Amino acid sequence: MTTRYNFPPPSGAPNANAPNPLRPYYTGSDSPLQSYYNNTLSSTNLEEELAAQNELNSQTAAKELASYGLVKYMTLAIAAPFEAGQTLLQVQYLPNDDGFNGDDEDLAEMARREEAERRAREEQAERDYYNRTGILSSSSGNYYSNQYNSNLGSSTGSLGHDDYGSPRSRYDQERSREYETNPVQPASTTNSDYVLRSSVYDEETRPAHQLPPIEGGVWKAVTDLSKHPSEGWMSLWKGQYTNWIYEMLHLFAQPTLEATLNDTFDLYDDTIPLVHLDHVGPNIATMVTSHLVVGFILSPLELVRTRLVVQTANPMQRKYKGMINCITTIIQEEGAAALWGGVNLFPTLIYHTLTPLLSNSIPLIIDRVFKLSAADSPVLYSLAELGLNTIELLIRLPIETVRKRLQIQMQYKNKDRRGTKKYQTVVETRKRPYYGMVDCVYRIIKEEGGHHKRVSQTKVVKSADGKTQQITTTVVQRPWYSAWGVRGLYTGLGMHLTTNMALFAVGAVTNLQDEGDDW
Repeated sequence: MTTRYNFPPPSGAPNANAPNPLRPYYTGSDSPLQSYYNNTLSSTNLEEELAAQNELNSQTAAKELASYGLVKYMTLAIAAPFEAGQTLLQVQYLPNDDGFNGDDEDLAEMARREEAERRAREEQAERDYYNRTGILSSSSGNYYSNQYNSNLGSSTGSLGHDDYGSPRSRYDQERSREYETNPVQPASTTNSDYVLRSSVYDEETRPAHQLPPIEGGVWKAVTDLSKHPSEGWMSLWKGQYTNWIYEMLHLFAQPTLEATLNDTFDLYDDTIPLVHLDHVGPNIATMVTSHLVVGFILSPLELVRTRLVVQTANPMQRKYKGMINCITTIIQEEGAAALWGGVNLFPTLIYHTLTPLLSNSIPLIIDRVFKLSAADSPVLYSLAELGLNTIELLIRLPIETVRKRLQIQMQYKNKDRRGTKKYQTVVETRKRPYYGMVDCVYRIIKEEGGHHKRVSQTKVVKSADGKTQQITTTVVQRPWYSAWGVRGLYTGLGMHLTTNMALFAVGAVTNLQDEGDDW
C-alpha cells in the first residue's frame, strides 16, 4: 500500500485559503494573524484612527490654550491697577517752582501777552511821568504822545530820545528803575477762552478732567484715579485687553523664534536652564535676539497701551476709543513709522535687550561668580538674588520711565494740526517734546530735581450759614531729599522693592522649612 503526500508546489508560498495538507481541518481564514492584517491594520482603519487621535489632541490643546489664556487674563487684571498707577507716576511732570509747562502755542501766547502788557505799561508810565513833572501840556502832550505812538511800532523800539537835553532821558531812567523793581508777570487768563497755566500746581486753571499732582507712591495714584469724577474704578483697567494681546503673542512668538535659532545653529535645547550648560554664550545670544526681535515687532502694542492708560476717560476729551482706533489714528496723524520708529526706536531696542539679559543672567552670576547653590546655602542664595534683582531694577526703571514718556509724545507728520484732536492726559505731562532718550534724562534731572512746593492736603471749610463751602489748600515745602535730580527716574521703586523683599521672605521661610524637614 502506497501513502501519498501533498507537498507545497515549488513555485511559491501556499495559498492561505487552501486546505493545509498536514492539518486538513485548519483553514487560513481562521488565523488570528491573518485576521489582524485583514481587519485591524487595513489602510482605511489606520487613517481613521490617526485622524481621530489628531482631532482629540487638537481639542485638548485648544482647551488648554483657552484655560491658559483665561488664567493669564485674570492674572494681568490683578496687576493692572498697580501698573496703571506706576505708569501715571512715570509720565507725570512735576517741575520746579519756576518751571513753566507749555507747548509752542502756549509760549507764543505768553510772548504775545507779555508784549501787550509791556506796551501798555510803557504808555501808562510815560503819561504818569509827564503828569507828575507838569511838562505835559496841550501841545507838547500831543507831540510826545504822537511821537511815542509812532515809535512804539518801530523795529528799534526807540521812544524818541532827545539829543538836546529834553527830559526824556530822565524818563527812560525812571522807567528802567521801575521795571527792575516790578518786572512784567505773565497773565494767567485773558478775555478770550484761551487759558494759560503758569504753574502745574495752580488749582484754579487745572482742567476738570485732570488729577492734581500725585505726591505719593503707586497706591496713592491708584486711589486718586479711582476717586476722580471723570475716571472711577474702571480706569484702573485701561489698556488691559491690549496688554493681554501683547503677552499672549509674545508667549508664542519668542520661544518659537528662540528654538528656531537654536536649531539653525545646532545649539542645545532652549528648555535646558543656562546654569547647566558649559558654554552659555551662544544660547544667551539666541535668547536675547529672540526677545529683541519679538519685542520690536510687538512694540506698537506697548505704545498703544501706554497712551490708553495715560489719556483721560472723559468722553468729551478722550482721543482714542480703543486699541484698533488708537493704531489707525496714529497711522493717519503720525504715520506708520511712528509705531516703531522716531524717538521710540532707540529706547525700545535698549529696553528689549537689557531686560532679558539682566533677568536671565542673575542665576548664572550666583552660580558661577558667587559659587552659591540654593540647596547648600539657601539663605545666602536668596540674599544674592535679592541684591541682583535690586541692581537690575535700578538699571531698568530709568529706561522704562524714559520710554513711557516718549511713547505719549506726539510725532505729527505735518505742522498744521487743524482737524486733529488734542491728546488730553489724566495727569500733568510735559508739553514741550523731548528730542530723544538722552534729552529726556537730562530734562528730568534738571527740571524736576530741585526743591519745589507741593499741595499736601485739601480741606473743605463750611461757611457761617453752613450752606456754601470753601476749599482751601495747604502748600508746604518739600523735604531736602526731594532735591535729588534722579528722583524722577525711579518712580515706583518702592513698590518693586517691597515686592522683592516679600519674595525674599517667602523664599527664606520655605528653604528653612525644607531644611527642618531634612533633619
